[in-house]
Amino acid sequence: MTMGLAIEKIYLAKVIAAKTSGSISMIGSGLIIRDVILRWHRRKENQFLPIAQRIILSMSIADLFNSCFVHFLGTWMVPKGDITISDEKYPIPLAAGNETTCHIQAFIWDLFTIAGCSSNATLATAYWLMVCKEKKENELKQWKWQFPLVCLPWILGLVDSFLYVI
Repeated sequence: MTMGLAIEKIYLAKVIAAKTSGSISMIGSGLIIRDVILRWHRRKENQFLPIAQRIILSMSIADLFNSCFVHFLGTWMVPKGDITISDEKYPIPLAAGNETTCHIQAFIWDLFTIAGCSSNATLATAYWLMVCKEKKENELKQWKWQFPLVCLPWILGLVDSFLYVI
């Protein structure tokens, strides 16, 4: 087996591993989203989800789309062509996209990665507010807390994604 063929097989294995882990992540995120929504529909006394569940729902939605478009679809959205490693060219495994699909994937990757990571930070902030600052759930339902804890991660993701487009 030549060195080039071995490298191609390694890259193919990495692509398949990314698609497999992306599939597992999509299943996990989908189950979390389903669980949060079912709990929301079972609530009788209050129409609002607790702040932590809202943030977890937001984080799971971001992870679902990130896993789908970046890990699962991955190289399928990348233009056909070669990758250069140590002055040798190797085909990109399973590449089937074009420039447009590549740009769409970059936009989506930026949006959902920033939203997911920021949601993780806001979840930690929400727990800190509840545990250390003893904020009650009713207080955290106010718009002044909802905006930074639930909406801001998505705004940051959109701003960063549009900066890529511009």
